[in-house]
Amino acid sequence: MMFSNFWRAAERPLVQAAAAGFAILMALPASALEVTGSFSGWWGQPEQQNHGAIIAISRLPSGEKTAAVYWAHYNAGTPTWLIAQGPIDGDRIMAQVYEFDGISFMQPQSPEGDFGEAVGTMEVRFSDCINGRIMFDTDTVGAGEFPIARLSNQPGVACSGGISDDFAPDHMAREFVVALEPTGVVPGARGQVEFEMRPGRGGFNVDVENLPEGGYELRVGGEPRGTFEVFVTDDGTAGHLDFRSPSEPGTMLLDFDPRDRMIEVLSGNEVVLAAATPVEGHFMGRGIAPFEGPDHGRFETEIQLLNDGVYPDGSAEARMEMLGTSGAGEPMMEFDIQVRNIPVGSYSVRIGGEERGLIEVTEIGNGQTHGEIEFQFPDEVGAMHLEFDPRGAMIEILDGIARLFAAEFPSAGSDGGFGMGMGGGMGHGGGMGPGDDEHSGTAPGVDFAGIAIELDNLGVHAAGSAEAVYEQHSMRTVFRVHVENVPAGLYDLFVGGAQFGAIDVVSTAQGNRGSLWFGDPAMFNEMVLDFDPRGEIVEIRRDGEVIFTGELPI
Repeated sequence: MMFSNFWRAAERPLVQAAAAGFAILMALPASALEVTGSFSGWWGQPEQQNHGAIIAISRLPSGEKTAAVYWAHYNAGTPTWLIAQGPIDGDRIMAQVYEFDGISFMQPQSPEGDFGEAVGTMEVRFSDCINGRIMFDTDTVGAGEFPIARLSNQPGVACSGGISDDFAPDHMAREFVVALEPTGVVPGARGQVEFEMRPGRGGFNVDVENLPEGGYELRVGGEPRGTFEVFVTDDGTAGHLDFRSPSEPGTMLLDFDPRDRMIEVLSGNEVVLAAATPVEGHFMGRGIAPFEGPDHGRFETEIQLLNDGVYPDGSAEARMEMLGTSGAGEPMMEFDIQVRNIPVGSYSVRIGGEERGLIEVTEIGNGQTHGEIEFQFPDEVGAMHLEFDPRGAMIEILDGIARLFAAEFPSAGSDGGFGMGMGGGMGHGGGMGPGDDEHSGTAPGVDFAGIAIELDNLGVHAAGSAEAVYEQHSMRTVFRVHVENVPAGLYDLFVGGAQFGAIDVVSTAQGNRGSLWFGDPAMFNEMVLDFDPRGEIVEIRRDGEVIFTGELPI
């Protein structure tokens, strides 16, 4: 009786609340949806009196998702129920229906009563996070269908219908970047796919280049997942397809998992690009950095290599760029070497006396040639793994045993005005102004202004420290928060009382640290900066307790 009373008392007010309170969940493409754990809860039948279902989404020991549906109905005026269980297929639950009878009130536990009789099938199909439809065919209550509407919501659980719903808050963020290889249909074609999954959001991007103009289809694991156009650009042709969970304006809902799948780009019925994705991907920002960079800094150093005279018209340059720190508090860096106007062919690169790879020089038109080798940390498609420190090392380019170019790379600082110096001028006392030549955070001629503050430690972790930095550059704006010397784990970032993500503090060779980056426009490993932190209280919390706080000046 308590069961039926719940439906009677709850149905009208909660259905009315659903229309208002759950409307914000519904920015979904009409045909894209994945039944996730966020669909668990109480669902009413708007067209029937005091009827409804309890839906529970869980995982089997094998890792496969399964659903159980407890359907409350009436049999000759007596409250009763049927139970259905089965796998999930996209926006549907495909279940077998079971009936249990012969059980008396408060009957002691008995193994004989654990198995019901299979009496039919049930399909539950959801159109969004608050509406669905049940189709049933049974030997006991017949066949039919009816709509359902959500009655309850799990506190703290967001429903988007995308795969981020099932990514637990304590899961480590993962990512991968995989090159799409041409199949031979369009030999010069190329592309890559990029996947990122972190608590609360996920993304999957597909980029292609050098394909003929026109429409293309994306298949993931053999399933069509979208179409896109390839257009003419200044550098040739390009196309892009963007999935997000939760979905965002201009993106499709990421309602499928691209890991451990074959990714194919098709023109008509022909596969033009393909790649297999890894089972998991790697932890974001993880790995052993090749060397220590400036604390949370960014700079760029570029030098010209000396020509030894074998090819007098040739030139070569080497460049190292520090890109700040990842969300795991470890440095991101690039090192690349380029050569121009030497004969087409392969040339050895020696750094600090060790062979590090080959530069392939090709024709680029108008009698010009060019070649490049690139190293990066963390790894990225198209670049070699950066596992050495080029600072202070001799850089050499050789043709067999003949040396063509050489120079010693600077051991510190910047060269020729390339240094961006974002780590040098950030005083902890308040504003970050232009400074003088020795301590300025900006190289001459760089349009840059910013603010940096050290957040107050409220004593929860006495040895800890944190800073918030806001930077305005000529082309973009950056906001970052960095934490050090606190226990590892997730720390919530609040700005002006609203939460904007979580800082993942991990153990590194330099101690426990973590950072959260925002950019407008956002770059690799950055969240979108769609708020203004200036003049707002910045707080770092854990389990609701404020650990650090401070007001960022205007």
